Amino acid sequence: MAVTRAWAAGVAVLLAAVTFPAGGVYPWVWVPAAIVILAMALGLRPRIACHGRSQPLDVLLMLAGIAVIIQCVPLPDALFRRIDPQALPLRAALLLPVTVPLPISLLPRNTLAALTIFGTAALLFWICREICEMGGTGRLVRSIAAIGMLASIAAIVQRGINGELLYGYWRPLDAGARPYGPFVNRNHFATWAIMACPLIFGYLLARAPDARKGLAIAQRFVSAVKHLETVRVWLAASVAVLTLAVLISASRSGIIGLIGAFAITTVLSKGRQMPATRRWMVVQGLVLAAVVVSFANFTSLANRFDETLAASSPIRGRTAIWRDAARLAADFRWTGTGAGTFAAAIVPYQTTEPGYTIGQAHNHYLQLAAEGGFMITAPAALILVGFLLLFRRRLMDDRGPDYLIRAGAGAGIVGVMIQSFWDSGLRMPANAMLFAVLGAIAIHAPADMAAPRTRG
Repeated sequence: MAVTRAWAAGVAVLLAAVTFPAGGVYPWVWVPAAIVILAMALGLRPRIACHGRSQPLDVLLMLAGIAVIIQCVPLPDALFRRIDPQALPLRAALLLPVTVPLPISLLPRNTLAALTIFGTAALLFWICREICEMGGTGRLVRSIAAIGMLASIAAIVQRGINGELLYGYWRPLDAGARPYGPFVNRNHFATWAIMACPLIFGYLLARAPDARKGLAIAQRFVSAVKHLETVRVWLAASVAVLTLAVLISASRSGIIGLIGAFAITTVLSKGRQMPATRRWMVVQGLVLAAVVVSFANFTSLANRFDETLAASSPIRGRTAIWRDAARLAADFRWTGTGAGTFAAAIVPYQTTEPGYTIGQAHNHYLQLAAEGGFMITAPAALILVGFLLLFRRRLMDDRGPDYLIRAGAGAGIVGVMIQSFWDSGLRMPANAMLFAVLGAIAIHAPADMAAPRTRG
């Protein structure tokens, strides 16, 4: 158990170290994190592609990584022109050197950076899956709650101080950045919160106090109050403050994703709720509603959604960006332009937002299609299907209270998938790593099914 605590604490420190310095967006944050995660993997030696039910998912993750590697490999000129006919005109438009042989990726350095972040997240997924099967799920969740609480407070405080400086004094390197808490963009903060909130909420429900049968209502209320020990209070407060921070940010995609995540949590937990769990769900829901009603700026929210519903200029807004991104994706439907190259590749296709550089497609699926083509979107789609099938199997296998934690993790992942129709927050290293942790919590083998570890 002490070993499990140590590994879980290591993951917690790592998540905090990547999250608080600008969401890990800069290499001086994610490169050391990648080295630390590699060292952790070498120390823990998580089992990869050797679990019966999780083996296909592990193999697909490795195949996706190999596909990204192939984008960086120089190809014979004849093959390159055959599979990537639009690449040379795009390179000419971007004034990139044309030397034979050429790789698929327009900017191999960017693609290798994206590969490193993906590989780091995959390693963290395998590490955390091992930790969960060793009994460390609760410690991971409590760590995420603590990080979320601090990040939310920073976001709310900063909102009233300076909207252009990170933490009120640090100007991000990104042009047009709108810092919010530890992140350079409020939508990226919302991505983190969408994943954290249902996970923590599921943990609270899973640890709900036992029912007190035969007690009067007043006695039950007193009993419930007695169970509001420190841990439950700050966990519930973490959910409330995270939710409040998303609402204050007025991130439209974040609010939609968060609503979707809580809806999925309700649906998944419906069949496993005991009377005590239902009672605590109502209590916590009322507390959450009270916080939201008391502090949220509904006028700002209404104005933001009015902007979405109002008719927009054909050369401005997300729909215009999507049209440009779709044309890029269509020209590179098989190979993509290379992971991490969208910001450069979109320039000759850009008809929207004149005077500004589009750094993202504001749709993770479109951006994945443009950067990866069929070569990467196919394994990505198979990973998603494999994950959902395994998640469903694990929910059926898990008969204990940790089912609700697992359901919360799955709901957070689905919530982010909903948000990804409007944003691409998972590109941020901090979000990618939290996504990996949630994936491990969602599909790790239940305690009574986990295979014993052996040391070679």
